[in-house]
Amino acid sequence: MRATIRRFIRGRFIRGRFTGERILPTTLLGCIVTLAGCGGGADSAPTNPPPPVAARVVSQTDAEIAALLYSDSARTPPGFYADAAPPTSGYVTTAHLKNTDLTPAATQYELCSDDWSDALAWSEAVATAGTPYADLVATDSNSRYFEFGRVPRGQADSYQRARVYRCAYLDRAAVDLRSAAVPAGQINRRPVTAADVRELSEYLWLFTTDNNFGNAVLASRGGGTTARLEHTLYIARLQRAASGGCDRIDVLAWIHSADVTSGALERRELPEFNFGAREVAGSVQLCTLP
Repeated sequence: MRATIRRFIRGRFIRGRFTGERILPTTLLGCIVTLAGCGGGADSAPTNPPPPVAARVVSQTDAEIAALLYSDSARTPPGFYADAAPPTSGYVTTAHLKNTDLTPAATQYELCSDDWSDALAWSEAVATAGTPYADLVATDSNSRYFEFGRVPRGQADSYQRARVYRCAYLDRAAVDLRSAAVPAGQINRRPVTAADVRELSEYLWLFTTDNNFGNAVLASRGGGTTARLEHTLYIARLQRAASGGCDRIDVLAWIHSADVTSGALERRELPEFNFGAREVAGSVQLCTLP
């Protein structure tokens, strides 16, 4: 292209012949300017588009998340599953009976039974092995579990709720609570609905170590397909640094998914993002992690 332009520059075309005058026709000059301005040919460098910015998975800002964890003002968002304690002036604890409560074992999971007598016998065995013995003062049941209320002798201000899942609702025998293994049991209620998966996911969170100071559920969100339902809890965890250091806050996705045909339940954790923060004289400051 440039060689052709140079040949035209050497002269101008008049009535079928060239003259030696070095004057360019106006039309040709316009073409040359246009080519130069547009970067025609192989001389122009390609422009790479900026990488896409990942969407933030929660609505809270880093500062809002940090303030929530340090204040321990709310560990769950509005509308989260609520497990109301019975009316009492004392301290209430709630636990699901586990296989290791009865017999030592390498793996640990919550027990289930559809027989109230079996569930009561397990509760009695655990109470008898405990010190002091806890008297049975109340029983309850619903479509998901049996419950046995007990008060340890000499500890009137302590109320213990022991629960046993109904197998017709949930079987957790394939679970190992001591590991991060994928299986999370099997939902036996049919049909399996998104509401079931959400209720179970939020309920199970109540019995994890995340239900303590320095942890909070930022969002509870459903998803998946018609064949496989998912429910995700977006959780924030505070990891304290050495005195005066920058604390680490991790935000992760805690996901339960259920096969709607078999009811097989799986769980997994995925990291989302992290940032640094510290609490100084009652105020929260963001900081840079080392």
